[in-house]
Amino acid sequence: MIGPPRLRIRHLLLAVALAAAPLALPAAPASADGPHANLYCTNTFVSDIIPAVTPELRHNESTSHGLTGTADCTGTIDGYQVTGTGIFGQQTQGAGDCNEGGGQTQAELQIPTTGGVKTVVANAIYHYDNRIGIAGLTGQETGPVDFIIVDGDCWNVPLSHNTSVFTGTVIT
Repeated sequence: MIGPPRLRIRHLLLAVALAAAPLALPAAPASADGPHANLYCTNTFVSDIIPAVTPELRHNESTSHGLTGTADCTGTIDGYQVTGTGIFGQQTQGAGDCNEGGGQTQAELQIPTTGGVKTVVANAIYHYDNRIGIAGLTGQETGPVDFIIVDGDCWNVPLSHNTSVFTGTVIT
């Protein structure tokens, strides 16, 4: 008998957390077509998943409850060089279960630069597949997502809360 995956559940949480982003973050002040960012970031954040992820396929949303995470980035925004660590928030919306899922995510970053604090909003698609151990984003945010801490194992206890790290590019 094959037991349920345990370590790969981390990937599930990230994907669900990232899928609800477009719902709760305010629009960023920007030019008509938005700020142009070319960043490489490690973003760490905590998310709540509503409703919690279970073996049953269903719609989920996730939120970091505003700009509560950290954005450790290098690169430029509108030609200004990043000068320090910023703040990060995300919302996701999608569908999934303990095995796989996907959806849309929106992240907001406020980053200090040589031109002052700049706000960037990035949209992406997330997907996770715990059967093969992958989770990540593609779009204006591209890269893997790793779960550091999760509440629940999905199969026996629903996944409702997680701490995640996204490492990759943010290009708008």
